[in-house]
Amino acid sequence: MGVHDPHDQPELLAPAPRGATAVTAAITALIFGPLTIVAGIMWVLYVLVSIEDSAREYRKVGGHTDLIIMGIVTVVIGLAWSVGGSLLLAYMKTGRFLLILASGVALIVSVAQLFTSGLTLLFVPAIVSLLILVLCAAPATGRWIVAEGSWL
Repeated sequence: MGVHDPHDQPELLAPAPRGATAVTAAITALIFGPLTIVAGIMWVLYVLVSIEDSAREYRKVGGHTDLIIMGIVTVVIGLAWSVGGSLLLAYMKTGRFLLILASGVALIVSVAQLFTSGLTLLFVPAIVSLLILVLCAAPATGRWIVAEGSWL
């Protein structure tokens, strides 16, 4: 019988990534995406109604374009979160990219609005945006996509 080397072990496989960061980011995006879409649509409708009311009352219309654009951007961010969350759960790098892009834009818009309008309510979208951004940018999310998507 030969001498057995105790250090000679078969190569151990690295454990597969569990995907906690990716799944958390995707689920968060899938929850807040539709809520953001509804909030954006309601915002645009509110602004349009206030334009109509102010037109009747003051005969002066204008200055509401930036508010309508903000509502449209909110809807687009919500759509991007919804689509990105779905794509991320399908192990697609595009979903990760879309969530990072949408969350970055949402974070910038939320912080800018927070400083210009002072609404403390804007802390919620800023924190959600930051959460999704950090979870998607985590290296573990990329490893999970590559490991789980390799069977496709």
